[in-house]
Order: sequence, then C-alpha cells, then structure tokens
Amino acid sequence: MDKTGKFSWSIMNRFLSLLPSMDPDLVIGPMQGEDAAVIRFKDGFLVTHVDPITTGVKKAGYLAVHVASNDIAVRGVTPKWFMPVVLIPRHYSVEEAEELFSDMGKALSEIRGVAIGGHTEVTPGLDRPIIAMTVIGYTNGRVISTRDAGEGDYVVVIGRIGGEGAGVIAWDFGDKLLGKVPRDVIEHARSFIYDVSIVKTALAIKDYVNTMHDATEGGILQALREVASASKKDIVVLDKAFYIDEEVKRITSAVNVDPLRLLSSGCIVATVAPGYLDSLLNELKKHGIRHSVVGRVTRGEGRVIIKGDSGETITIIDSDITDEIYKLWNK
Repeated sequence: MDKTGKFSWSIMNRFLSLLPSMDPDLVIGPMQGEDAAVIRFKDGFLVTHVDPITTGVKKAGYLAVHVASNDIAVRGVTPKWFMPVVLIPRHYSVEEAEELFSDMGKALSEIRGVAIGGHTEVTPGLDRPIIAMTVIGYTNGRVISTRDAGEGDYVVVIGRIGGEGAGVIAWDFGDKLLGKVPRDVIEHARSFIYDVSIVKTALAIKDYVNTMHDATEGGILQALREVASASKKDIVVLDKAFYIDEEVKRITSAVNVDPLRLLSSGCIVATVAPGYLDSLLNELKKHGIRHSVVGRVTRGEGRVIIKGDSGETITIIDSDITDEIYKLWNK
C-alpha cells in the first residue's frame, strides 16, 4: 500500500461488490458518507455503526466509545448498546489494558451506554492497542441521512475544529511539542479528548437539520466532502469562515499539520434549510455551543469549493482526504 488511512471509494466499491448487501429491511447500507446502517425493525429502525481507534493511544478506550456514538447521534438516534473488540499489544501490562477498559467505562457512563458483549485478545504484531467499537441505537421516529443536503441549504459547522487531533497530538506526540508550545497549552489541549462527544448536541438540533455528519478522519474538509458526495451536490464555503481555536492552531502549527484536515470528532457538519436556520442558531446559542455558518449547498457533483474573500476559488476538493495525523505516525 502507498498510503495510510481510508481506501478511496472506487476501491471500496470493488471490495463491497464481493459482499451480499441486499435486503428488503436494509434502509441504508454501505455507501459513501453514510457511516451508520439503518435497518427496518418492528415498528421502527435499528441504527448501527462500527469504528476503530487506530491513531490514538493514551485515551483510546474513551475515544472508542464517543467516536462510534457520534455516528449514531447524527442520525438523530440515541446510542445505547456497545460491543468493543479490543486488540492488545504483547508488550502491554494487565494494568495498561485495564486502563483502556476504565476509560471505556467512563465514556459509557457519560452517555448512559451499556456494554452487551465484544472480544478482547493479545494480538501479535501490534505496536499500539486497537479498539473497534460497535454501537447500536433504536428509534421509531425520523432517521437523518447524510445524503439529504438540499440545494440552497446553509452549511453550519458546530464544535471545535481539529480538537480531537490536537488532543491526540498532545497526548501521544507531546515530545514533538516541547520547546515549541508552552506546557500549559499542551495540558489544555489534552483536555480536548474529553470534549469529543456530540450526542447531546446532535439530539438537541435534530428537528432543525436536513443532514448531520460527524467530522472524524480527514477532518472538517473530509466531512464536507462526504456530505457533498452522498448528496450529489456541491458545497461552497468561505475560507475565513472556519473558526479554529488558538490552542489548536499552536499545536498543529508546531507539528506542521492542517487543522482542517485533522481528526475532528466533537465537530458536526450540518445543513439546514433557510427557513430553519434561525431556529437552529437560537438552539445552539441557548446551549452555549460554538458554531459558524460557513457556506451553502449548491447544484453540483459532490465537490467542496473553498472561496476567498473576493469570491475567487482557492481550492476544489473532489477526492477523499488522508488525515494529517498519519504524517506523525508515519514518521
């Protein structure tokens, strides 16, 4: 392989063509931008998702719960049942493995989730733990999909851009920051790991949005790309509309990574029809949730078009983004 991170969707479609995935009760199955499956079940829907944590170490257990939960919550559904697969390196002690479970327990308690099973083993060939978390929710109400962004929708970014990535860097690559970033900034950035859940936010705004999407691998720009691609629309955004915390800027600048292309769990991309924009913004203000209106959805073919102040096109994103965090792991 000549890259790390996700495969392109052209390759993934080749892989998925080898797997049976047709079922009359499968409402949303494997497709670009749709991170959680939706299954018709009795008088409602089961919504399920699985996500691995492969690029964080110190707080992998905590991240595993919240990162997976977020992809259920952006469906407008409460995440409830969890099954972790925990792969432990041979050099880990029992105490280090126990810390992973302690962190998972902390995260589950925060969102009232329940562990219902899973698998744990010591796996040869690993240099860090890997946790793949499956999460399930159920609803008999509306289920939000990524593909329903409408032409003319406003695009709203909610939460801290690059916060998860900055937190991972502060925990796992702190040695690269020393001498470049003050210790108090590093310590503060580590707290960003505990701010990655969007469950409460997503459930609070679900009645106002056409789509919601959690910004994970590839950061906010990849999340925009996935909404655009799934909806078969273009998204036009202003370069200076993205607000990035000063701490995130300092952490990412010190290790030469782009915060817009960096792990951003805890950050939602939402599209909202013009008639609901004020209601959405009022709801966010009421709860004190950071947000910015960054652009609009237009007719197009799945691209993200970044514009400058004078309306000039700075960048067109028409292919998937490799997350900046891999630059550090590859080194």
